[in-house]
Amino acid sequence: MGFKNLISFDAIVENEPFFLDLDEHPDWSAVFGNRNPIKLEVGFGGGSFLIEMAARENRANFVGLDYYHKGIRKTITRINKLQLQNVRLVYGDAKEKIPLLFRRGELSEVYINFPDPWPKKRHAKRRLIKPEIIGMLAEKIAPGGTIYLATDSESYAAEILEGFEASPEFTNKSGPRAYEIQREDVPKSKYEKNFIKAGEKIFYMTFMRN
Repeated sequence: MGFKNLISFDAIVENEPFFLDLDEHPDWSAVFGNRNPIKLEVGFGGGSFLIEMAARENRANFVGLDYYHKGIRKTITRINKLQLQNVRLVYGDAKEKIPLLFRRGELSEVYINFPDPWPKKRHAKRRLIKPEIIGMLAEKIAPGGTIYLATDSESYAAEILEGFEASPEFTNKSGPRAYEIQREDVPKSKYEKNFIKAGEKIFYMTFMRN
């Protein structure tokens, strides 16, 4: 990102109450003004899923985590337009930020929709869902809490499934080695709608924290 673009981004988010520039755990009850359950979306992109979830569930607090500047700006604009009070955005890498932002058992739900599959073999190590992130999520999600994942990459889906089923902290709600065919209880992200329209197969997974 160029220097001018970085200044533009900083200027836009500097005085936005919905954007949090954080490198340590905040008092979330003070941030939101209540003690409602906290739900996290990792990689919210353009914000369509995050915003619709926040609009649907006004008795839950939503945190969106991403490092896509354009998506953050776009999402802030939409939050302001809809006057949503139960959503906050944080810039940064999930592997670095999640340990800092949340305490043990502080999250009730986590959504990871279509993480970058890094399809080239030499790039596969860059994928987000690895044993270390699974262990991190196990610590931050409350017992009985849920993590929802979706990908259109069959190889990535198999890797995700294997990783979570190898963890004694999680149970696959669809049963061993099983995927969900569809998901009707949550809104569809922009990418998801595009994949469905193109006839792509989507692999949905839901894991409950034991």
